[in-house]
Amino acid sequence: MTQPQPLEGEPKLQVIGAGWGRTGTNSLKMALEKLLDGPCYHMFECVKRPDFQKWIDAYAGKPDWKGIFTHPDGDKFYKATVDYPACGMYRQLMEAYPDAKVLLTVRDPEKWYDSAIETIWSWRCGEQNPAHRIFEYFRKFQEQAQAFHNATMLPGVKRTDREGSIKSFKAWTETVKSTVPPEKLLVFDVKEGWEPLCKFLGLPVPDEPFPQVNDKEEIKSFLTKVLIFCYIAHVVRFLLVLGVCGFLVWLGRKFL
Repeated sequence: MTQPQPLEGEPKLQVIGAGWGRTGTNSLKMALEKLLDGPCYHMFECVKRPDFQKWIDAYAGKPDWKGIFTHPDGDKFYKATVDYPACGMYRQLMEAYPDAKVLLTVRDPEKWYDSAIETIWSWRCGEQNPAHRIFEYFRKFQEQAQAFHNATMLPGVKRTDREGSIKSFKAWTETVKSTVPPEKLLVFDVKEGWEPLCKFLGLPVPDEPFPQVNDKEEIKSFLTKVLIFCYIAHVVRFLLVLGVCGFLVWLGRKFL
């Protein structure tokens, strides 16, 4: 199979998402891919590739934007980014892509927290549960998540702290509003549909319903399956260690 040639030039993001996860970002991803006729980077891309080390480096001040925003097919760049972990670096992305516009997805803070603590911030998630650390993949995921947490949450706030997390969510919203020029910012609730988004981007409204993806139960089911797999891996490792120890004891008794 012929290998794709490296893309020339640099990515040129048109849209930077500054909203946290569980604010309709998956629906927005689908909408932007329709409007921009190109891929939109999302947490899903980050965990599939995975890009954990690239984001750890980016949060440490050493970003490789071309490496991150080159599509895995190798034949195109991402045109937009939404959700975690990119949203935590919207200011750095604005500096790298000064022509891009910024989308801040918002949601009722109480409902946002209820959704987050059941899914991406739940005890099931590889970001939180220590059982996942049996795999290097999740150790890197947790390191990346901690970098995001340090950059976005109020000092000392843990995700299990409902009041503190909601305050952090609200504070982030105000920070984005105060740091992005008004003409470059759209504060957007996905329930508003196509009109404000298309007006902001200067694009025609598609003749189809705005994507409405409610993936909470799907995420919970997936996280539960992954956690069970990690528990099984721990049991297998324990049995292997037990077996090796038993074998060594048997050898000692036989030959010593």
